[in-house]
Amino acid sequence: MTPTRARYTLLYFACALSVITYIDRVCIASSAPAIRADLGLDAVQMGWIFSAFTFAYAVFEIPTGWMADVFGPRKTLMRIVLWWSAFTAASGLAWNFTSLVIARFLFGAGEAGAYPSMSRSFSRWFPVTERGGAHGAVFMSSRLGAAATPPLVILIISAAGWRVSFW
Repeated sequence: MTPTRARYTLLYFACALSVITYIDRVCIASSAPAIRADLGLDAVQMGWIFSAFTFAYAVFEIPTGWMADVFGPRKTLMRIVLWWSAFTAASGLAWNFTSLVIARFLFGAGEAGAYPSMSRSFSRWFPVTERGGAHGAVFMSSRLGAAATPPLVILIISAAGWRVSFW
């Protein structure tokens, strides 16, 4: 099969998705002081909140990658984006420690599988000789999202508060 230019559209969207995943992940670290002050949380509780995302992400990474194999990466990525968007926004609606832990856990469960699903898409759309470059662009995009997040979140918090930074 001859590769088409459509693969570059896929790469563009995968890179944008990768930037957004890291903005959503890193947002909480920049928001932590404001969250702690507003919700009256201590450092140990914030540790649990940070870990809730990571634990759920790890647990659901393989099952969601399997979903991409079975149901296709397009449907799986759509489910991922809708789920993680809802629970990222829910993080901004949290009213106490428990509600924030639950929102972050569900966010992690929802975002898991994004990279395996993108890899599955690349295996269908990119020739073997271009897959390394495509993955490199996606991983670079995630790091750019992580680097851009602290100043972006601080700007949003300064203007509108920590809750808005999750919306």
